[in-house]
Amino acid sequence: MSRVEFVTAFKGGVGKTTVSAGIACALAALGQKVCVVDADFGMRCMDLVLGMENVALYDCFDVLTGSCEPRNAIVGVDGFRSLWFVPAPIRYRGEPLPKENADALFEYLRTQFDFVIVDSSAELSDYYRLFADESDEAVVVTLHQSTAVRAAEKTAANLAQFGFRTVRLAVNCYRDDDAQRGWLPGLAEMIYRSSVPIIGSVPFSSMVQVDQERRRLPFTGRDFERLRPYEAAYLNIARRLLGEQVPLHEGVRKPMRKKKALSPAGR
Repeated sequence: MSRVEFVTAFKGGVGKTTVSAGIACALAALGQKVCVVDADFGMRCMDLVLGMENVALYDCFDVLTGSCEPRNAIVGVDGFRSLWFVPAPIRYRGEPLPKENADALFEYLRTQFDFVIVDSSAELSDYYRLFADESDEAVVVTLHQSTAVRAAEKTAANLAQFGFRTVRLAVNCYRDDDAQRGWLPGLAEMIYRSSVPIIGSVPFSSMVQVDQERRRLPFTGRDFERLRPYEAAYLNIARRLLGEQVPLHEGVRKPMRKKKALSPAGR
């Protein structure tokens, strides 16, 4: 059955959009049909991260206001055969978004895709709640720092009030050496502080920004044979979403070959 994953955080700058895109790319690389919905109408950055700027004729707002059919707002992502994208509007001034149109959009997405990844906004709003109501599970993104962990705790508490039964933590930009030195909290402490079970830990890497600027999505390109550590982390999260039991840092500290990592035998 199709699943809608709500990727969220009540704190900006934690890399929520980057993590959303990474998880979506990993699922697509594993053969799943995936659609990413940019539900952050304020920042609207997913098109840049996916390298899909100014390629769509319609957007999510057009669907939610009844200006077009859902299928007209979905565009394929370059470099993937099973990854699609619904962009956020260029301008949003707080216009009402009918619930029945949101229901129709997600009913259609559920019939077409294995996973729908919703990249939420960082503030509680009417349209934040609208997208949350359409989702099945939530992934809360936090940076490797105490202020972000506190925001993750608050986010998880609100999601519980919304009725989410499955909420998991994705730690972004994790610095293992600093945690070992005691300079930053370790994963166990972050889980305890946020009261959220972990779905994955993405290591800090300057190559994330470099690859984004180069318009290189995870799991694409032929410039190297092994996964980057952050790609391996996204792959681990995707595999856990698919129900596999995967060691937390598998392939992260010791890079894996692409072909083996993405093959059924490698999983």
